[in-house]
Parts: sequence; structure tokens; C-alpha cells
Amino acid sequence: MKSLKKSNILDGAALAIMLIGLTSCAKDSLPNVHDLNIYQPSTLKLQKGNPILTEEGIYTPNTDEVWHSDARFRRLEREIYPFK
Repeated sequence: MKSLKKSNILDGAALAIMLIGLTSCAKDSLPNVHDLNIYQPSTLKLQKGNPILTEEGIYTPNTDEVWHSDARFRRLEREIYPFK
């Protein structure tokens, strides 16, 4: 009976050590955005009347337009509307 208890305790301890070891080696699966090799300009300026070829077809701006990247837009947004 004592050896069975001792065996259960050792099995539990071995399992716990194994789980701790496996989970401590795990790392975040999302890539670091600074490591990505994707180019995106911070701004894109489109002139009125100049047709632009897009994946959806041709787009012709009605006015001069400035498009901001998501990172630039969020930075500008935080400057204008500071969150506390």
C-alpha cells in the first residue's frame, strides 16, 4: 500500500515537472512587428484627378488626399486626444 502511494506521488510530481518544463519553453506565437519585412509608407499622398490602380479597380480621387498608415494615424490620434 505504501509503495502504491509513493508511486502515485512520484507520478504526480513527474507530471507536474514535465508540464512546468513544457509551458516554460513556450513563447508567444505572434511575430514581433519590428521583425517583419513589410514596407508601408507612413503617408500616401494622392492628387486630385490622377487615376490609381488598386486591387479592386481604378480609383480616381475627387480632391487631393493624404492617407496615413495605421501606426501614424494612431500616433497622431494620441497627440490630439491624449488618453489618461
